[in-house]
Amino acid sequence: MKLTTLLTLCCICLVKPLLVSAQSSNSITQSSQEYPAFNVSVVGIGKPIILIPGISSSADVWEDTIDRLSDRYQLHALSLAGFAGVKPAAPQSVGANYLEFQKNAILEYIRVNQLEEVVIVGHSLGGTLALWLATEQHPQISAVINIDGLPALGALLGSQQASSSDAPRSFDPKSLVKSMANNEAWHEQMLKDMMTSDPMTSGRAFGELMQLDIRDKLSQIERPVLTIAAPAQAAPYASFESTKNNYLTQLANIPQKFKHMAYAKTAKHFVMADEPEWMIEQIELFLKMN
Repeated sequence: MKLTTLLTLCCICLVKPLLVSAQSSNSITQSSQEYPAFNVSVVGIGKPIILIPGISSSADVWEDTIDRLSDRYQLHALSLAGFAGVKPAAPQSVGANYLEFQKNAILEYIRVNQLEEVVIVGHSLGGTLALWLATEQHPQISAVINIDGLPALGALLGSQQASSSDAPRSFDPKSLVKSMANNEAWHEQMLKDMMTSDPMTSGRAFGELMQLDIRDKLSQIERPVLTIAAPAQAAPYASFESTKNNYLTQLANIPQKFKHMAYAKTAKHFVMADEPEWMIEQIELFLKMN
């Protein structure tokens, strides 16, 4: 993954939030509910799928995915507390670790709503949470789709930083969103989500993500896991193949019979922005098999 793209995420916590929250006017929801850890919009009928966005993103990143799948699946799209206009969670609720707080809250949501055969889909931080959930033996979770998330982001960045001087000198939100998506039509919404996120929550989440390392736990996975990766985002600083190998190294401990990989040809970190049709096709193929 591109070093400058990932390192500059830590600067999100320096951005002053705007007063207007970013919400999509195109989303058609059957129901919505607020919880301490996240807001949820539920769309469609069928096998349940939980959609988890990344740092400083809203559920709007899943709009195309929901449009394509809601006739056959029930989509539970989360907007995490503190991100994209959603109020931060109370400190006493979060406790010592925001990521673990979110992981446990998702499990509680599944329990309270009596969901079965759930597929967890996550992007970036959401993908890491999805992998983490897959390492635990929860019978309600049938499969996991990880979109450009890593089990040990800090370990990867540490090794890259040791061999690269290409570190960001300053934080420019517009440059950041351009580094994460080629699709210019997405840049405005990405900026809105970022600027309406609570900087303390974003900074804390990124810091915890940098410290998290669940690579050893991946060997405990006993359900199908699809990773949709974006090796092209590292260009021109690293080749497609070398970046592809980073994913394979990070995910090496997933048992082979449960591991599925798909690589976007041109997409940056927001695969759903740059190659939406291809990404949804990969998701649909995986869901048909699982």
